[in-house]
Amino acid sequence: MPRVTTEALVLRRTPFGETSQIAVFLTRSHGRVPLILKGVHRPRSRKGGGVDLFDHCRLTWASRKGSRAMAQLVERRLLSHHPALRSRTDLMAAGDCLGELLLGLLPEGQRLPRALDLSLAFLAALEARPAPPALATAVFALQGGMLRLTGFEPTLDRCVMCERRPEAHHLLRVDLVRGGIVCSGCRDGQDHSFSLSAAAARVVRGLTGRDPRSLSDVTLPAEIEAQVRRCHERMLAHVLERAPRCRLPAPAA
Repeated sequence: MPRVTTEALVLRRTPFGETSQIAVFLTRSHGRVPLILKGVHRPRSRKGGGVDLFDHCRLTWASRKGSRAMAQLVERRLLSHHPALRSRTDLMAAGDCLGELLLGLLPEGQRLPRALDLSLAFLAALEARPAPPALATAVFALQGGMLRLTGFEPTLDRCVMCERRPEAHHLLRVDLVRGGIVCSGCRDGQDHSFSLSAAAARVVRGLTGRDPRSLSDVTLPAEIEAQVRRCHERMLAHVLERAPRCRLPAPAA
């Protein structure tokens, strides 16, 4: 049977029988891949035991050529367990946001190595235990980065219809059906837009593509954070075709 060895991150795991698991991995070489981990809970298993969410591993799997059966894990070496993630509920909530993003945005089998790089950078940022006010900034950078990598980033620096750039003080209207900002002259009766200040739009654009590890001490003014949070929730709901299930706790009043 052909074998594949690659770096991977655990996105989901489910018990299978008494001694096995089914897990979904984000791999560097093959994108999102489901694998069956047979017998990993047996006392003498050589497969490293069961996996946990966000385990960073180097693994080998085997599959029969032409078979529709799920590929089987052959060997696994744990690289990082991300223990700090489980030390605070808000950090675990941020991790859940990552899992929902990857499972919702990445089709099975689509190779996207930069998605794994961004995911690992985000988990490293969480391992540093940022203060709660800075945590949202890292999540916004993750969400914006994933939307950009998967081609769902909206246009927020100009009207998507006429390409006119808004003035800095204007209140913008974002129509995700059309792909971004729509100026007053281009809106019509089919308007699905929501409001966003020009300042918040600049923050959304500025955080997209940033390394989450560089944002451990970056916090946003409360009003800007609230607008950015609403904007990201709407963007994700549009792409996922449902409201996001995983959200960070609201900032303390």
